[in-house]
Amino acid sequence: MEAYLKCDICGKELSVKEPWNLCPQCGGLLEVNYEWGHFHPEKVRKSTRKGIWKYRECFPEIREENIVTLGEGGTPLVKSVHLSRKLGVEHIYFKNDTLMPTGSFKDRGFSLAVSYAKEIGVKRGITYSSGNAGASFAAYAARGGLPSVILVEYIANSAKVSAIRLYGGNVAILHYRKFGEIEKMLEESVQKLGAYQFVNFINPIRHEAMKTYAYEIYEELGKAPDAMFHPVGTGGGLWGAYKGFRELARFGKVSRLPRMFCVQPDATAHFREAVRNRSGQASAYGDCRNTIAQSIASDSPLKKGERILSAVYETDGDALGVTDEEIVDAMRELAKEGIGAEPSSAAAVAGLIQAVKSGKLRSDETAVCIVTGSALKQPGVLERMAGQDPPKLYADVNSLRILLEQLKL
Repeated sequence: MEAYLKCDICGKELSVKEPWNLCPQCGGLLEVNYEWGHFHPEKVRKSTRKGIWKYRECFPEIREENIVTLGEGGTPLVKSVHLSRKLGVEHIYFKNDTLMPTGSFKDRGFSLAVSYAKEIGVKRGITYSSGNAGASFAAYAARGGLPSVILVEYIANSAKVSAIRLYGGNVAILHYRKFGEIEKMLEESVQKLGAYQFVNFINPIRHEAMKTYAYEIYEELGKAPDAMFHPVGTGGGLWGAYKGFRELARFGKVSRLPRMFCVQPDATAHFREAVRNRSGQASAYGDCRNTIAQSIASDSPLKKGERILSAVYETDGDALGVTDEEIVDAMRELAKEGIGAEPSSAAAVAGLIQAVKSGKLRSDETAVCIVTGSALKQPGVLERMAGQDPPKLYADVNSLRILLEQLKL
């Protein structure tokens, strides 16, 4: 199966064997396209591989010796026990990517992107990150022997920065006033420095791995869900899942696509504002310092967010903004299900709750929330949520009896 890159704007086609980031003709985003030919999805079904590499046939060709994997993908699709009962929606599922090698869904994308970089001969890589992507890139780059530079935004918490340094990534703390400044710097670094980038969408390969959301969910449910709720910063997870379901429709496996719900912090919900105005482009909105959802706090979209908005509109989905209070409530609801999620991940569940209350998700529909990162990514939030210190007792049975009586257990 042949693959090639195609520009979103001017339609220019480029070889997938060359290290392109943006279109050299107009600066547009590049997307992987395929000449499917006689490709048969049964080749994937019969694969004995695990995780995202089970779907290797649906990626650009990468030789075995260049594959860099830590066992990413294949995470559980967990059916809700408590929240479904509380909301009166029987079929709610959580795709639990907190169990990924570095604790976040970013591992799907970096396994494929670093493997691809080795395949085409990239010698060094650079990325920008709010923290999770940096840790993932550092881990996969280290394993793949790829020198890396990671620019971490100044509001990232110290635990995430320390994790990047643990994996050996070269870290610099990035200061800026508006996200547009970062976008400009990244684009100019491609044009003027020839720096191969792993930033989502500027790198045309990372989000290809997110197609595996669609494949994995389809294999477990036997169908497409009615709705998917994604926490969105740049939006690679949502776009990749959307693309994956489009491919499944092409193969005749599903007859419709799930409605895609883009969920952002209320403080920076530029996609929500665009959808309210029925616009095909999003503009700067809010302040990323005003939310606990660090991983998805971006005051403006990359390339005006056209890809994300098209996926929302074409699936009859929606873009939602959730408050920090709603996020914390969703973290507690997920904890009751046995899943510890960081605030950005819990935003997807907050969005689902909001959608049920507003009538955008019916009680007879099937919904999947993508839970993207572990609660341990933001330990400070956990400490604040925990409140006062737990009681102390001496190691004797009378002390234990008193405790049990106090707890009414």
